[in-house]
Amino acid sequence: RADGTPGISLNVEAVPRVKTPLVPNAVHAAFLHTGSPHHVEWVDSASVLDGLDLAQAALPARHHSDYNPGGCNVNVVAKEGKHLHIRTFERGVEAETLSCGTGVVAAALADMAREDASAGRHARHVMARGGQLEVEATRQAEGTFQDVWLFGAARRVFRGTWAWALAFLALWSHPAMAGDLADQLTESARVSVLTASPGADLYAAFGHTAIRVFDPEVRLDYVFNYGTFVVDEGFYVRFVKGRMDYRLGVERYGRFQNLYLRQGRALHEQVLNLAPEDVKAMAEYLEWNAQPENATYAYDFFRDNCATKVIAVLEEVFGDRYDAGCVPTDSTYLEALRPYTAGNPWSAWGMELILGAEASTAMPDCGHSFLPDVLAYQIDAMTLDGQPLAFEREVVYPHQGSWHAGLPEGDSGRQVPVYLMWGWAAWMALVLRMAYRGAGWKRWGRRVSVAVTALVSALMATLFALMALATDHNDTWWNADLIWALGGWGVIWVAVRRSQGVRHEDMRLERKVATVWTMLAMGSVYIVPVWRSGLGCGESIVWASVGACLAVVFAVWTSLAPKVR
Repeated sequence: RADGTPGISLNVEAVPRVKTPLVPNAVHAAFLHTGSPHHVEWVDSASVLDGLDLAQAALPARHHSDYNPGGCNVNVVAKEGKHLHIRTFERGVEAETLSCGTGVVAAALADMAREDASAGRHARHVMARGGQLEVEATRQAEGTFQDVWLFGAARRVFRGTWAWALAFLALWSHPAMAGDLADQLTESARVSVLTASPGADLYAAFGHTAIRVFDPEVRLDYVFNYGTFVVDEGFYVRFVKGRMDYRLGVERYGRFQNLYLRQGRALHEQVLNLAPEDVKAMAEYLEWNAQPENATYAYDFFRDNCATKVIAVLEEVFGDRYDAGCVPTDSTYLEALRPYTAGNPWSAWGMELILGAEASTAMPDCGHSFLPDVLAYQIDAMTLDGQPLAFEREVVYPHQGSWHAGLPEGDSGRQVPVYLMWGWAAWMALVLRMAYRGAGWKRWGRRVSVAVTALVSALMATLFALMALATDHNDTWWNADLIWALGGWGVIWVAVRRSQGVRHEDMRLERKVATVWTMLAMGSVYIVPVWRSGLGCGESIVWASVGACLAVVFAVWTSLAPKVR
């Protein structure tokens, strides 16, 4: 779910069947098969449920002739509002179990069938002895259920290894990575940097980088991947706040490369020109870094990601022997992103809008290496002890189609945000004219147009402000787009003033503020980007923001216009 709570989907086709109560003091009973058979009974209160001798009370239903030959699980519930308290007697275990997922779902669906006569989406909170769960389902008109989900907290109880499986892998496959990885390596071992081309999804739009350790003599082949993360409880909250924890993951090379083969993405490899002792030094460091207590790091999209980690590892392992070959640049992070986002125009414009001044300043030396593609070219300039660090690049898989994802260069679809925003600006210019000359239906259209523009603009301003003030995303701070987006709140302010009976003639201060704001707003979407990023007049992505800004400006002045005669 959006809040990070894990869940599973269940395919439940049966309809709950009403049964005769068999548990003492029960008031209702039903049966439902949710992957395993469940007999559900209701008692009056949680206190009755707590005082129940479940092992004895469940036996009549557990072995009832209706459920022969295998018998049935027995669930006893007490309802309080939309909450259910549940205890489960599990067949096979032949005792009470603290929590049974299919039993919780059976009880929740049976209660929905009993209480919620209407079709639609329903939910139940279920308190089991093992913790709280939630069931959501859509009830159809004929009484069946679809889109059934069970949500609840999850945690690792223990971790183990099957000894026979480990022995099998040791004999017939690559040796499992254990302690002292470097000691397993022979002089044939090598380290290489893998670069994957951009993918279709936004999170993969910039490509990927990983480090490979390969030894053909002992059939050892691992990929060390700094781009892994775990979606656990609170993940999305941390993501929004800018507190992303990534970790170094380790996987077999075959699994890693097959992912990019299936996606049709290119995979390039640059084998590093290292002596055997240097290969072992890198392997030792990577193995240490992959330990659970060392693997997690604070992710920063521009400064600490899967690509920049390669430079960090090389600096840590080789120290002064290593030279990254960095050269100064006047390019900005925002400019570096544009070739990768241009094919997805809405994502491209969204990044232009949300990123602040820091993303529009010149990058430090090697700063552009946060992009896997650029890092691959940078590796060609790196040296170790004065010698080239890497051999010539090898193509594992060629790319299919365009290197960058999304619409191809020259496709008119790349300009859709520009067309729409300028179309909206043209409409709001007409609305401004209607504010002085319109009447009847035009007055209604004017009010709706101004209200919609103000609402969207105010929401954007709130988002920009929150990203600057309430998160650790320092690259969203000092966002010049906040200036023009504040116009939405200006419209709301004028509307409040008018509702208080303030006349047009008495809004001289508001009109003066609007004049200054208009000049600042127009400067924020063109003068500031040109000044900070060196954008030319033909940079199309700028014009989408200009169109949106003009629409808001026209909305502000429309709200300040005198009432129509």
